[in-house]
Amino acid sequence: MNSERRLHGRTLIVGAGVVGASVAYHLTRLGHDSVVVLDARSRTELPGSTGLAPGFIGQLSATPELTALARDSVAAYRTLSRSGTDKVFWQVGCLEIATTPARLEQAHHDVEHGRHLGVEARVLGPDEAIALAPALVDAERVQGALHIPSDGAADPVLLTHLLVAAAERAGARFRFDTPVRALETESGRVTGVRAGGEPELLRAARVVLATGIWGPVLAAQAGVRLPMVAVQHPYLYTCELPGLDDTFIDAPIVRYPDHAVYTRRHGRRYGLGSYAHTPLPLAPSPDLVSAELPFPDAVFGTALAEATSLVPVFRTTSQGRRLNGVFAMTPDELPLVGPASGVAGLWFAEASWVTHAGGVGRQLANMLLETGELLVDPARLAPGRFASWSDRRIHETALAHYQGIYEAH
Repeated sequence: MNSERRLHGRTLIVGAGVVGASVAYHLTRLGHDSVVVLDARSRTELPGSTGLAPGFIGQLSATPELTALARDSVAAYRTLSRSGTDKVFWQVGCLEIATTPARLEQAHHDVEHGRHLGVEARVLGPDEAIALAPALVDAERVQGALHIPSDGAADPVLLTHLLVAAAERAGARFRFDTPVRALETESGRVTGVRAGGEPELLRAARVVLATGIWGPVLAAQAGVRLPMVAVQHPYLYTCELPGLDDTFIDAPIVRYPDHAVYTRRHGRRYGLGSYAHTPLPLAPSPDLVSAELPFPDAVFGTALAEATSLVPVFRTTSQGRRLNGVFAMTPDELPLVGPASGVAGLWFAEASWVTHAGGVGRQLANMLLETGELLVDPARLAPGRFASWSDRRIHETALAHYQGIYEAH
């Protein structure tokens, strides 16, 4: 249903990854009829963080705000899967494997925590967990599992394309192959951007940055510090396996919280990632053109070796592609969603994963349209909430969360 409110003037969204596409999708669904999205990439390419994302959609978090955003994302992704010709989300559930008595006890507490946040879960015995995902559950170490049936797996690239297509049908315009070179400000207000080979300023009433790890680079041009840290992260695939359907997912996503490992099926392949390594931060620059970097064996090799020894299919199958993808962390793990402090007309939808991108798009669209229908308290996501923190404190706290990311979920 369209809102009766209207935004006057053009909204420029910088970044057509899953977050920027979600913002455009939700703005147009609410009736905003002047949305333009700019991206440096071609329409068919997603070399940013979205194109590398493993597509795990887990809703239960120690932070209620992340759960609210993830639950809303699941609802949006299910809608797109029903309305599109291609499936983008498989609601196959999630297993959090307990390999110690302490983790199994925590699983029982998580059931109650989930119920409080509107996420149903239950604790399974070892045999039940193995039966749901025999290729991914270590039968020798599992002592039980937390099962969340409403979680699932997404195809981030196809999801983004469907969000783009839906937004375009509703009137949004996407301009690909149009890199944004600079933000223009005047008297404390953003007036537009300079992009691609355009000689003229592309004017807008407001500019939304949804550029992932490049956000701080552009924000700094307007004198705004974005409190986020880019971190490199390993992900590994098996080779393609015979007998598996390339477009079908039939097993839950699986996490091993005590080992900082997560794994899932990707059509004919399986994939896994690990946080059990020394954090490897990155300082993005305007010259960085991709969120995928060379793979540093010295940092990631041991972590992946331990992870593959934990997951049955990786013990028996040849390895395929391995990648080093970069994504953003904040000091409290929450995304940066809302207006810039001190610079009128500049808004952010940054530091969000695919897990929360649907909810982040809705949250920002509702803030811009002042609908009052917000998923979470905007102060909790305010980009300026760390204004009193030093750069060093932001950096160290965000990296500490990277290593403890599954301890908090």
